[in-house]
Amino acid sequence: MISEMLNAGWALVPIPLGQKGPTHHGWNTREKCVLESAKSSALKGKNIGLAHAYCLPTPTCAIDIDNYKSAKNWLTSHGIDLATLLFAPDAVVIWSGKKYSLKLLYRLPIGCSALESKKINDPSGKVALEFRCASKDGKTVQDVLPPSIHPSGHHYQW
Repeated sequence: MISEMLNAGWALVPIPLGQKGPTHHGWNTREKCVLESAKSSALKGKNIGLAHAYCLPTPTCAIDIDNYKSAKNWLTSHGIDLATLLFAPDAVVIWSGKKYSLKLLYRLPIGCSALESKKINDPSGKVALEFRCASKDGKTVQDVLPPSIHPSGHHYQW
């Protein structure tokens, strides 16, 4: 599966098994990401993150839904039907096993560079959803991919 991801132009980052984020210094730089099959051994026995900003031919991005109900309400208020996105025939959805939490993955259009990530809070101030791609300084952010293991012990699933 890793070689298929790399062949699709995905930039990957190793994450310690059972964790949600990389711990090594500079992980969010292109040089520390795995971009080719020849370097895939760095991912063996680890969780895997998708380094959105460095994917080719265009960056990828995610809609990270932390609270389904709040995210649905916010998206609806902006004319977007979350169910339509989730059940689209070409939807790429990741589930961590955490209740009310999902991710949708997308590839940005040709000619579009990495976009700064944006958090959307619900009325109580908690994060409802996040549009994830890059940091303010253009370095990548990442999202954990299946078959990685969530800190709760669940396997991430497509």
